[in-house]
Amino acid sequence: MNRNRKNQKYKERKNLCPSLFLINRFPSGRNGKVVYIRPEYHERLLRIVQLTREEKATLYSYIDNILEYHFREFGDDIIDYFNERFKPIL
Repeated sequence: MNRNRKNQKYKERKNLCPSLFLINRFPSGRNGKVVYIRPEYHERLLRIVQLTREEKATLYSYIDNILEYHFREFGDDIIDYFNERFKPIL
């Protein structure tokens, strides 16, 4: 892939990230579960959210948006992987 196409793809992804991940769709009260993440990831994620305060994104909603995207993009692959190796999960 030539350099111009790489730069174009980077710019497209760069513009897409805020609209995908840095939106808050949840009320301030949470009914989720506690999950522990590495301290260095927590610090990095928190910094990203703090820098985008004008969008009112929370760390909770940012992580949830990332996971939603991950499962939307790779959900079929994950299910296929487990169904081939174990008792079907879904």
